Amino acid sequence: MSRHSIRAYQLRQVDKDTLDKIMEAAINAPSAMNKQPWDVRVVRNADLLAKLKDAGANFFDAPTLIIVACDSENHYAPFDAGLFSQTLMLSAESFGLGTVALGSVPNALNKPESEELLKELAFAPNYTVVIGIALGYKNQNPAAKPRDKSKVKYVE
Repeated sequence: MSRHSIRAYQLRQVDKDTLDKIMEAAINAPSAMNKQPWDVRVVRNADLLAKLKDAGANFFDAPTLIIVACDSENHYAPFDAGLFSQTLMLSAESFGLGTVALGSVPNALNKPESEELLKELAFAPNYTVVIGIALGYKNQNPAAKPRDKSKVKYVE
């Protein structure tokens, strides 16, 4: 219940050991038939982050951007990538880090003019970017937004 979307980050970078633990949790997310149809880039390079921002990827200047692509030939892959992403975000929260899921990243990368950026990221063939996740030390602590409990119905 403590995880909220964070849109303001401190400049300091998350240490590699912590990132490794977060990624270890994420890759252990469930996936259909254990296919693990994700291909992930943990981008911490300032020059590449600047290029991604110039291409239209808004990641709120987080020091780390996670880019998740999935196998476009596996119809379960987008669902599995969602499980991976949520596990990653919950794991990051357990370390006191902030995250926000980003639709701007696939929007920026899945277009012809971003071909060079995709080459630089070197995703596996037939993989499509499905989500970005900004990650870093929180520079804000927003309250939870209201949730609609009426969306849940019990069938007994």
